[in-house]
Amino acid sequence: MLLAIFRKFFALFFLISLSVFGQVPDTEITIELSQTTFPIERPFTISVIIPNSENRAAIAFPDIPGFTKKGISTSISPSEVAGKTITNQVITQTYLATAPGRFRLPPFDIVVNKETIRSDGAILLVQPSKAALDQANTAADIIDAASDKSAFLSLRASKSTVYAGEGVSLTLAFYIADNYPYVLSFTALDKQLQAIVKKIRPANSWEENVPIAELKPISITIRGKKFREFRIYQSVFFPLSNQDVKLPAVALQLARPRPKIGPPTAQEETVTFTSRPITIVVKSLPPHPLRGRVPVGTFQLEEGLERQGVSMGQSVRYTFTIRGEGNITTLPAPTLLSETTEFDIFPPEEKHTSTNNGYGVTGHKTFTYFIVPHQNGEISLANRFQWVYFDPQTARYDTLRPQLRLQVGNKKPVIGVQASVNNSVSSVTGEASAAASTDNSLYAGIAEMDSTNQPVSVSVLIRSIANVLILIMLIGMIFVFFKKQHTE
Repeated sequence: MLLAIFRKFFALFFLISLSVFGQVPDTEITIELSQTTFPIERPFTISVIIPNSENRAAIAFPDIPGFTKKGISTSISPSEVAGKTITNQVITQTYLATAPGRFRLPPFDIVVNKETIRSDGAILLVQPSKAALDQANTAADIIDAASDKSAFLSLRASKSTVYAGEGVSLTLAFYIADNYPYVLSFTALDKQLQAIVKKIRPANSWEENVPIAELKPISITIRGKKFREFRIYQSVFFPLSNQDVKLPAVALQLARPRPKIGPPTAQEETVTFTSRPITIVVKSLPPHPLRGRVPVGTFQLEEGLERQGVSMGQSVRYTFTIRGEGNITTLPAPTLLSETTEFDIFPPEEKHTSTNNGYGVTGHKTFTYFIVPHQNGEISLANRFQWVYFDPQTARYDTLRPQLRLQVGNKKPVIGVQASVNNSVSSVTGEASAAASTDNSLYAGIAEMDSTNQPVSVSVLIRSIANVLILIMLIGMIFVFFKKQHTE
């Protein structure tokens, strides 16, 4: 008798394990492109996200006509899925456009751990920048600050004025002309850099550092003169208060063992190069009830429903994804408005991916909710979610609201509804933006859509088969149990 009870409990434990396995979330390798419309001074990036991996994979990124590759960076991005922390490895290739214009990134394949991942490519619109100085003028200003020397140290910021919470990039680089008459070499750079960073790291700021594994010279031309740039330190800071950031002058020592031409010197000498101090003005955000509690940056909303139509009491997955440029890591979840009896909303699972290219932090953060409706009818998600932020480009507070609606009962379900929403509501004026117009309606042209060719998700198919097998095994176990009871 005890053996029979043990067998039943063992079978039940085995079925529960299979059920949990059948519900494991997707862990597929994905390719993500940064924003496809951007000013020329901002890099374009291609990121490969490898879930649940800590070992760096060798990846051959594609070449893009009109762009030059500027290095590969690797970061680790943790995410919460089903109550468990999964480590995602993000490998990012940075590209810089050679000129403004319209460029085509053709479809391409990337092989990761013998698995081929395909991207459809994109059309890249590179805009000319009137606000930013061109490279020649910027470098000329650096040379003026260095008293027209052929070798100098430069500490520069990407912006001279920012709002509190807005990102600003700091770059420390050493420049040496190709015709500099001496051979220079870095000595005890790690120790020197530690002391320098302590001086220039702004207080009360969130830092997103760009790791520099090795010093690679970058050839640039300044006033017709060829230089090599060695970037020593690069990081993006987000000031958390409205106090101005004052960075002192810093010094870097290099060894000068011998001249390029002429007799060698008797002994090696040390040469010190000093940068100029800089000040970054930090402005307070405009008056607002949520000032100081909202994120700062340029963002847009991408939302998705697992099914647009569900039955009463049936759960549905809803994703609220915030994509753009800003402090992606610390983005808060959307605010839930007044309580309602129409449906229940469970706490979200969070997942974020960010890319720091040295000029700014871009990426996205996804909040996945499970919604359980309690009554039939159409539910507007805009009445339940909102996300307020401050846009430094427009100097206005904006609110992102959903546009999707959930149909409960009485209608045939529609699978996989997604929408991309730009700044849908301005919290300053309270007026709906053009994104909500009828011409750009989410359901425009839905009658002409072909629903016969639906993509097949392998992971969803495997989970469905596993669930069917579990159900068959459970029914079989119950049948055997009752048959035994009857025969006894």
